[in-house]
Amino acid sequence: MNGIKLFCDVAALRNFSRAAAANGITQSAASQRIAAIERELGVQLVNRATRPLQLTEAGDVYFDGCRKILSRYERLKKDVSAHAPELRGNLRIAAIYSAGIVLLSRAQTLFQKDHPHAKIRIDYLQPEEVYARIKREECDFGILSYPKHWRGLASIPLRSETMALVCKADHPLANLRSVRPAELDGADIINFDANLPISLKILEYLRHNGVHVNVRQTFDNIDTIKHCVAATGTFALLPAETVLWEVENGILAAVPLSPKLLRPVAIEHIRRRELSPLARKFIQFLQELPTQQHDRHIGEPISITEPPSTNPRTHRTPAPPTPGPEDRSGE
Repeated sequence: MNGIKLFCDVAALRNFSRAAAANGITQSAASQRIAAIERELGVQLVNRATRPLQLTEAGDVYFDGCRKILSRYERLKKDVSAHAPELRGNLRIAAIYSAGIVLLSRAQTLFQKDHPHAKIRIDYLQPEEVYARIKREECDFGILSYPKHWRGLASIPLRSETMALVCKADHPLANLRSVRPAELDGADIINFDANLPISLKILEYLRHNGVHVNVRQTFDNIDTIKHCVAATGTFALLPAETVLWEVENGILAAVPLSPKLLRPVAIEHIRRRELSPLARKFIQFLQELPTQQHDRHIGEPISITEPPSTNPRTHRTPAPPTPGPEDRSGE
């Protein structure tokens, strides 16, 4: 079965190196295993002379059959694992940076505490790469905002985030009960990178309300934007839920927008692949997590273990302020 999966990865990725990395082996070992399959079948499956490599006609037939075998095997594993007393297995997730690194890290930590045999890996990427990983089946599902309705992908609503004006606690706008876009005209703001859907939606919201702003700096994740707002005295439009800890501790203020601006966040996965019991359970946990945050008592600490930054950009995500040795309420 490992050889079949390796061949499917080579065929899908059109690259021996990436397929080898996905299977935890060297490029040389991957090439030798595929060559062994070709010798066993007596046909050439892969044309190695092209870049990217291409499948031969026999390779296409073999690839189609192998995918069906793997699909049936995955269904079999899920059916059997459903009878296991505890959830176990590996879950691979691709998420956009602005999905909330601290929030997802908190969810990962709490979930694995209750399910110690479950291993969850979350990679933070740009939206295009998240979609690419979903389509290449390199993850079980992706987490994105403003999900696209693409053929072959299924979407599960995760949450609808209410956006708020976020500023320092002593900012002139901090004491308002709500803020109208007109009050922001001509102001300097911190925004998301221009190519991100959330950035486009924020600017569209402001333009629709006849407002022009000066984008002073841009970043690809919420955590960095929060730190920049706290350090510069400017403001940003962020999901209100992501600044709960900072608001409760008097670092930032979150002022409701009028009219409202919402950001939908969803789970995206390959439609033809049934989600595993572990994936379904973790998705349910994520869907319930915002309610758990809102219902807790003000000031009640939540322990968070933040993952190492995977952001290759120069503006790496700093850790949030720490009120105690390990207790923090995150994004």
